[in-house]
Amino acid sequence: MAAIYGRGTIVPAENFNAERAAAKLRKAMKGIGTDERAIIDVLVTHSNSQRQEIKRKYKSLYGRDLVEDIQAELGGNFEDICVALLMPQIAYLADCFYDALQGLGTDEKCIIEILCTHHNREIEEIKSYFKQKYNKDLEEWITSDTSGHFQNILRSLASAARDESVEIDFKKAERDAQRLYDGGVNQFGVDGELFTKILCSRSASQLQAIFDAYERIAGHSLTAAIRSEFSGDSKETLLAIVYCIKQRNRYFAKELKECLKGLGTDDSALVRILVSRSEIDLEDIKEAYLQLFKKDIAEDVAADSSGDFRKALLRVLQP
Repeated sequence: MAAIYGRGTIVPAENFNAERAAAKLRKAMKGIGTDERAIIDVLVTHSNSQRQEIKRKYKSLYGRDLVEDIQAELGGNFEDICVALLMPQIAYLADCFYDALQGLGTDEKCIIEILCTHHNREIEEIKSYFKQKYNKDLEEWITSDTSGHFQNILRSLASAARDESVEIDFKKAERDAQRLYDGGVNQFGVDGELFTKILCSRSASQLQAIFDAYERIAGHSLTAAIRSEFSGDSKETLLAIVYCIKQRNRYFAKELKECLKGLGTDDSALVRILVSRSEIDLEDIKEAYLQLFKKDIAEDVAADSSGDFRKALLRVLQP
């Protein structure tokens, strides 16, 4: 999808020295005891590309794999966020897909989030890495693990064939808006195929024009129509598409709130969103969270986490 990226919380370190950073990490893990604070400090004060250089330098200096050493020294959620920070973005998202699809249950929210918030090129790169690492076709696995209209939407999104041009055809937008209105609840039921085709193939700028035209024609928003005419995962996916086109920062802010509310925290989703958006638009997501919920997200994260995991999360939010 076309997106105007905002501001990340993690930026490249000035006066970057991979050897110095690698030495600091080795010292933090060598011998008895682990200096968790030093590990956090190195990981959140360098960009992802710099972390990849640190990993390579670590191996050349010490003949050791940094991720393996991290996994041996740490545990639990703290280990998870440190490993996530050390992975290239595409590789990390491919692994998130794998975790979402394997086992007894499917993590539909993870699949929806990744497919609805990334460009064609990024989705293709994720699929390529997934095939290389797991020897499985991601599209085939997604469709084998889902069914019905939800499966069709995911198949369309995973095909990475969305128009990504910036030009707007306002006449076509009016026609599509009218078709969506006519394809809503009628004597034959909602036309789910039509909604899928338009929402999964039109460009971001074109969809914004469609949303505006739909509201003029129907007298209510397209999200209101989706809420009343769809259910389950199909509804959640179509809503995610609309939210990501209209206000992506608010979409992620709401997803973070979902992670943090209730009796338990969805730690895997919390890590995924904070790490994957840390160099893109996490500052804007923080602002959207404050506007929506009248609370600093750092307060909610601090209340719902503990120990070194909490420290790492807060440093990603406010390095």
